[in-house]
Formats: sequence, C-alpha cells, structure tokens
Amino acid sequence: MHLSRNIIRVLLTGFLALAAHQAAAQWVQQQIVLKPGWNSVFLEVDPNPSDCDAIFAGLPIESVWDWNRGAETAQFVQDPNTLIPGTPGWLTWFPPGHGMAGQGNLFALRDGRPYLIKSTNAASFTWTVRGKPSLRRLSWRAGTVNLVGFHVGAQGPTFRKLFEGHAGLSNQTVYALDASGAWRAVPDLTTGRPKVGEAYWVRCLLPSQASGNILVEGTPREGLTFLPTSREQSIRIRNASASARNVSIRLLPSATPPNGETPSAGPVPLEYWRASYATTNFDWVPLSAPLSFASLPAGQEWNLRLAVPGSALLTTPPGSMWQSLLEVTDDLGTRWLVPVKAGKSARVSSPTEFQAASDLDAPALAGLWIGEAVVDAVSQPARVDNPNLPRPAGGKFSFRIIAHVDTTGTARLLQQIFLVRKPPVMVPSDEDPSLNEVAEPARTVAVTDESLIPGIVGSGTLMGQRISSPVFAFDQPLALTGGAFGAGTLQGSCPLPYDHPLNPFRHAFHPDHNNLDERFEQKLPEGKESFSVARAVSFEFTANDPLGLNPPGWGATEIGGVYRESITGLHRSVIHASGTFRLVRVLSAPTLNQ
Repeated sequence: MHLSRNIIRVLLTGFLALAAHQAAAQWVQQQIVLKPGWNSVFLEVDPNPSDCDAIFAGLPIESVWDWNRGAETAQFVQDPNTLIPGTPGWLTWFPPGHGMAGQGNLFALRDGRPYLIKSTNAASFTWTVRGKPSLRRLSWRAGTVNLVGFHVGAQGPTFRKLFEGHAGLSNQTVYALDASGAWRAVPDLTTGRPKVGEAYWVRCLLPSQASGNILVEGTPREGLTFLPTSREQSIRIRNASASARNVSIRLLPSATPPNGETPSAGPVPLEYWRASYATTNFDWVPLSAPLSFASLPAGQEWNLRLAVPGSALLTTPPGSMWQSLLEVTDDLGTRWLVPVKAGKSARVSSPTEFQAASDLDAPALAGLWIGEAVVDAVSQPARVDNPNLPRPAGGKFSFRIIAHVDTTGTARLLQQIFLVRKPPVMVPSDEDPSLNEVAEPARTVAVTDESLIPGIVGSGTLMGQRISSPVFAFDQPLALTGGAFGAGTLQGSCPLPYDHPLNPFRHAFHPDHNNLDERFEQKLPEGKESFSVARAVSFEFTANDPLGLNPPGWGATEIGGVYRESITGLHRSVIHASGTFRLVRVLSAPTLNQ
C-alpha cells in the first residue's frame, strides 16, 4: 500500500513540529538576501518552523531544490534553468497552487544544508530564517563536485586558506552562482572568499572532512545544556588549519524564541575556569568579555571549562530557561555559533533515582547532604577582655555533618544514615498479566532506622553503606529552626543528659564516674559525679564558598558558610567555638525511610 505525497507531507510535518516543540533551543535569525532568479543558499540554522509550506508562505518563491548527496553524479553545475522535477539527485518544493506542486518531494528544510532557491520577485529582498544554530559538519564525496556552504563571518577566509592542508581540496575548482544564474568558476582562489549564507560547487578529489579552519568539538549537536546535575561542561576548539590561529569566543544574546517554544529567562550567566599556573591563581570567572587564545598551533585544541552557578540554575523562572549563543571565531574569518541553555529540571536529578509524584514539588535543595565542619576558633573564659569571643586556636578540629531536607523544606541534623539499594518494584503487565513490568526502578534510599532496612530492601544480600557523625550523640533526627536551608541561619540544640552513655563526664569502667553510689545500687542525682551538657549549634549559610573556591555547583549541590557552637555544662562559663562548614548533596530524595 502506497501513501500519497500529501499524506507523507502531513506525517513528516507533524513529526518535525513535535520534535521541535520538545527541544528547548537557543535562537538566531539568519538573514539571506534573495536576488531575482536563482540563488544558491547555505542554511546555517535549523529553521522553526521547518515545513516548506510554512517557511515560504507569502514569499515570492517559485521553487526550492535540495541536492541529494546520495546521487552518483552531480548535474546542472552550469545552468540551474535546466533542472527538471524528478531528476535523480534532487528534491523539489513548489508552492501550493503551483502547477507542479503535486510532484514535489521536498517537505522540510534542514540545518547545515545548501539549497537552490528561485525567486520571482523583480527586486532583491531579505529572507529571515529563525532557528537553532547548526553545528553540522560537511560531508564530502570524493571524485565529484559537492554543493556545500561554510560557517564564516562577514569576511571569511580565502578558498586557498580554507582548503589549505586538505589534499583532496587544495587548488580544486570552486563554482559560484553569478547574477545571471549561471555557475562560474572562482577565478582566483587566493582572493576569492566564501560568503555568509551562500553555497558553492567544490570539486573534491580525495576523501575529506574539511569544515572550517577551526572546529568546535566535544559538544552535542544541540549545543551546551546546563542543569543542576550537569552544571559544568567542556568545549574543545581545534585548529584544523595548516598554521597557528588566533581564536576568540564571546557570549551573544539569543533571539526571541518562536511561539510555542520554551521562553527565555534572559542571558545564560556563563562562567569559565581561569587557571594561571604562573601566579597559582585558579577560580571561576563570569564570561562577561571575549576570551582569546593567541597562536593556537595547527592540530592543537583549546579546552575550555564552562559552568553556570548552581544558584542561577535553581532560580530559573518556572517554565523558562536561560538562553544564549556562544560565538567561536578565528583570525581568518571562520565562525561557529554554539547554542547554550541553562535551567532547572522538573525531574529528579539522576536517572537512577526515583521520586513519587508528590516529591516533584519538593524544594530545590531537598535531599541528603553530607560534609564537614572545621572549628578553628574558641573562646577563653579566663580572659578579662570579652571572654565570650572565639579566638583563633592553635589548630583545627573537623568533624562530619549530615543533614536532610524534606519536601516541606525542613532541615534535620542526623547522627547516622544508611544508604541502601532498594530493588525494583514489579507489577503484572496490563497487556499480559503473565509478564511483569517495572513500576518503580531500583534506587538508593536513605534510612535513619537500621531496623527498617530488611523491610525496605527485602531478603538477600544487603547492599549499601552506613555513614555516621561520632561527635553527635542524639538518636533521632534533630529538626533545625530559623531561616531557610541554604540561605539564612539555622539553629539546633543537642542536649546530652548527665547519665547518657556518651556524656564526657561518664566513664563505663571508672567507679567515680558511673553515677552510682559506692555499692553500685543507687543512681546518683546530677551534679554528684556527672553533669548535663548542652550544645547549641548554628549554621549560617553564605553566598560565597568559605574556602574561596566558589565551584559551579555552589548554591545548588554544594553549600556552606559559618559554623558556630555554644557549649554549656563543661565549664562554669559558656564555651563558644566557631569555624566554617561545607555540605555536598549526595542524594536528591526528599523522603527518608522511603
């Protein structure tokens, strides 16, 4: 059974529209001047919409031709007026109402592709195409001519420089479409230059991968995407020419997204890793001005680490994303545009984790956090001048901090936590009850009560680990009060009764510190042998890393600030200590004992 061309057009258009709607892109407007008659065009963007009927609606276009690279030979290099619909090697579009419209087999335009477009307008006009920048490389066929375009700036490199070092392209004939609509050989490749948005026939003798003097590598075709779980990305710029190149990058604003696409929250707050080995200065710096790499040797790469602050990712306005373009250029005129987007995901932060539907609305910082506090100052009660002021100590004391934030945003201090692997939950399939399907995938869960583990993970070998903080003696999670977790100050009180086994005044094997009388029969009251101790802890979150590193995940997956503690019961005066603390989120699950 054969589908008609109209049905194929509808199916293809619907599929492309769905694919475009599902992708949050960064946008650019390519402006192409179409002169009367034939035009050879190179599309540098993935157009939105891509359907030919929509993109050419209302424009004075008679036909559009797409060369099919799978054809054995390239034809009509000399005169496009001899093109015939249905010719092998060509896909064709005609506007609705045209006598040949039913014979067209080109339904959508693609990025990084050359096209022949015939205009019926009496004068030149500008055709504006909005879409996502293309990172598609050229695909050359050896032993024939290829219809290709190039990613160049306002003044690109000469054809000689562009093909230098590529044996199959050096000194080969290049054909350009002249004002009369005829293909003419470029007379001098040392002065002739490719133009923006224009396609050429180029003879290729040997297999080649030439796409420009510089290449952007290590980047998906859809560009760079920064999420709370992938806040750092790398981009590699390779010098593909035969001599050293001066390379520059800069951040450009995105065009307004088309209707129905993800709205832009504004420019991406992009940062780069600045490493100065001469001055031992290493830090993250906002990419607010162009960056340059002078004299990048031939064949070498410039590896650039880029990131978006975690705080910016978590504060993305709902339903939108930060959107920008990264322009990469060299001193010869090659130009690439890399889409960049950033924001927070509505899903869990790891594909291996699982959250119930009710957990998806949990605070951005919900989950399990583990880190340490470093105390480096303590008060001196014997001093006359301000005995409560913590003063620098002779050394540092560090200890583990474990905290959890639930779906309501409540933070709790934990003494211990068990991270165990819960097996998948299987249920009978709706289609075939004899078969099972996964209702919940296997995932790591956080458990505070060891007795609950068998009921959570089931029978079999226990898989997981126990993490504890020996400096705290409370059994149940301790709720912290005050400001919001990650911003403001949280406080908590950790009492240690005089008869608690971990009270520092008690000793299991010392008769004078067991809180029992001399006959070991009667329990003594507080103050006879032991005293109650109380610890008031305080976590003041700061916008900057107390270590001065300010990693990209700061504010999203890494937080910290000033740690303070007041201890009563050890001395007749309250002892005050202070230092810093840092926490890293190890699990995004907002529910304990799940």
